[in-house]
Amino acid sequence: MKLPSCAYLLPVACSLFPSAVAEGYNGSLDFEQRINGKTVLKTIEPVRERLQELSAVFFSGHDVMVYGIVLSPDGYIATKASELHSHQNPVIRIGAAKYSHFKEIGTDPATDIAVVKVDASGLAAPGPVSNEAHMGMLVVSNGSTTRSSRRAQLGTLSAAQRPIPNGDTAYMGVIFAAPCSIQEVVKDGPAARAGAMDGDEILTVDGTPVTTLEAIYPILSKKEIGEKVTLKVNRKGNKVSYAITLGSRRKALGEDTPQNSNDLISGGFSKRRDDFPMVLQHDTPSRYTLMGGPLLNLKGELIGMNIARVNRAENYALPISVVQESVKRILEKAQQPEKKPQGDS
Repeated sequence: MKLPSCAYLLPVACSLFPSAVAEGYNGSLDFEQRINGKTVLKTIEPVRERLQELSAVFFSGHDVMVYGIVLSPDGYIATKASELHSHQNPVIRIGAAKYSHFKEIGTDPATDIAVVKVDASGLAAPGPVSNEAHMGMLVVSNGSTTRSSRRAQLGTLSAAQRPIPNGDTAYMGVIFAAPCSIQEVVKDGPAARAGAMDGDEILTVDGTPVTTLEAIYPILSKKEIGEKVTLKVNRKGNKVSYAITLGSRRKALGEDTPQNSNDLISGGFSKRRDDFPMVLQHDTPSRYTLMGGPLLNLKGELIGMNIARVNRAENYALPISVVQESVKRILEKAQQPEKKPQGDS
């Protein structure tokens, strides 16, 4: 497969917008522009047009499911993988054009980016791009959409660039009791599936003798989701051993769902909203279905890809440099020949 000429989002030095927005731009709008909504929309109209060109919208029936960024004139598109894989047979619209079929080229678990390909020509190129992004900088992103038109939303980078670690932790599914026993086993949890029972007195954890809960916690704190922890217990005078495969605390406790009425009213948030190598945080009014789309500065330069709606007032975008590297990894992996299973000739 030949790599698309623009698929790496190679930087372009000049801006496409020699408008009042770009001329003398210093990252802010004057007072009149900020207090007058119509003036703001008029000011960012060239940027909205760029959003229109760069945005691919994935529909499931009549509903928007996720956005994407057009990477090349011949139909390569980057989008948010976890949302893409939550729906079947989506239809892609770029402007007024409709694409009922696409090929998934690959995904990058580190960034939650997927690259797909539609049969197209003459689409917009991704440049210009910019790596400049600082707290307080005004940014433009997609708002609501119709079948053929994008609406622009204005926001602010509200925090410094930073990595977002994985917020999930390993989950055993028990309630401990002092000095060193299991008070309660959570129904249908990892420990219950392994055979743990209420009242088990813990003798060893992974072969290490323990007599207090304080001795157990350091061992468990080093465990990852999917790893096993082996307990030897005294159960009513009998010694019993079992291995517990640790699960996800987030999935077990329902932390993937909105936790308060504000989140529910404002449309929920992204399935994956952590474990990113680096993010730009912004406060643009948004919905989780708008993730995957472009984030632009007031010059119309692409500075990132919206990747997660975290809560009512926070969105994460991957910086353009992270997007470039992720897309490059996906395309290069797609070019590698498939390894034949051992034994095949």
